[in-house]
Amino acid sequence: MIVENEADIVAIVETENLDVQGIIHSLKLQSQDWQVSEICPEADIKVLTRSNVHISVHREDKNFATYKIFEGEEVFLLHVVHFPSPLRLEECARDMRAINISHVLRKMEEDIFQKTDYKSIIVGDFNLQPYSQGISSVHGFNATMSISKAKKVFRKVGGEQKRFYFNPTWKLMGDNRNVQGTYYNNSDQQDKSIFWYSFDEILIRPYFIDRFNWDYFEIVEGTASYKFIRNDVIDKSGYSDHLPIKFEIL
Repeated sequence: MIVENEADIVAIVETENLDVQGIIHSLKLQSQDWQVSEICPEADIKVLTRSNVHISVHREDKNFATYKIFEGEEVFLLHVVHFPSPLRLEECARDMRAINISHVLRKMEEDIFQKTDYKSIIVGDFNLQPYSQGISSVHGFNATMSISKAKKVFRKVGGEQKRFYFNPTWKLMGDNRNVQGTYYNNSDQQDKSIFWYSFDEILIRPYFIDRFNWDYFEIVEGTASYKFIRNDVIDKSGYSDHLPIKFEIL
């Protein structure tokens, strides 16, 4: 999947049983030089990058890991998240966790970018839908589906500036295809006929909107040799209970 999609950075969560060095060795056999960026080898989140990507770990935490990516004189922040599962916490509790973490990440941006453009990307398993309070609320990530609104950079609420994220994940919801999310559940606890959930998302600051490659952006349903879908649902036993997503910043 890495080779076929010509990836430069791969973010993975729930990596306890993942043979990272085995993946890097397999890539090397295909003349691809990759590395793992980490401080704590036992961390749940792993980020693999091509060796020519200039990246360093800024902070690793229980539910997120933050990386600095260097491109010439510019510094970007990449946050990889893995929030609590719906199997453990109800939605309002998951929303509160997301809201709390959004404040931590925003403080990080304030310290690094100060008065310049915020150049941050968040990707990972939020275990929340794009319309959940933790994602879309001004008190959380304030992530909107509207490009025009996001390009205004912030909105004022109670006299306070709330910076926008843009959430392109909305495009994948309700698309005219069989797979309409990254997670499938046939027995919703609230009897909602949703089935496909967009728990894995990408949030980008307005700085990146015009550089987002819509043609590359999609849910990955398999490779040339392997299919992650069986009988119209995710093959959880053969691969994973979540499907990967891919995106590109030009």
